[in-house]
Amino acid sequence: MVARDRRCVAGGCEKGGSLVARSLRGRSGSRIHLAVDAGGAPFAIRISAGNENERRHLVPLVEELFARGVRPSQLWADRGYDSETIREQLRVRGVEPMISKRRRSGDPLPPGTRFVHRGRRLQPKSPDPLGRNRWQIERTHSWLQNWRRVATRWERRPELWLAVIQTAAALTIHQMLERSFC
Repeated sequence: MVARDRRCVAGGCEKGGSLVARSLRGRSGSRIHLAVDAGGAPFAIRISAGNENERRHLVPLVEELFARGVRPSQLWADRGYDSETIREQLRVRGVEPMISKRRRSGDPLPPGTRFVHRGRRLQPKSPDPLGRNRWQIERTHSWLQNWRRVATRWERRPELWLAVIQTAAALTIHQMLERSFC
């Protein structure tokens, strides 16, 4: 499972260090890209600037899994990673992509579409049939956000922030194991 998340950098528009850029919300930020197993334990973590395309980070994340000896049979991802070239690259590596399809402009609205406010505009939000199977990654993101140093990026150097995220992930796995044995 793969997902991404946007995080803010402390200090607003001050010098934020590298891998920090304007996010979709107009603030400085960075993104966390995770690969987790079916139980939600994080296996690989990458960070990127807030304005970079998520698709650039999916194949290197899978390559990092392969380097560690983890060979996933399926990869579940959200709409941000939707691309035919990525699907082909994953199939070449022996991974079956289960990536949600992005609705293109001009496509008809699927049944069950509701309209939500995004800013001042009403935009359609179509149901995601693969969304129910990605709850482990969302749960892992929320577990990592419990750590204050992960939720707000205080470190200017990306390697230090990545180390903080990896430490929080290790502690999260430890807590998962404690709960399962008690």
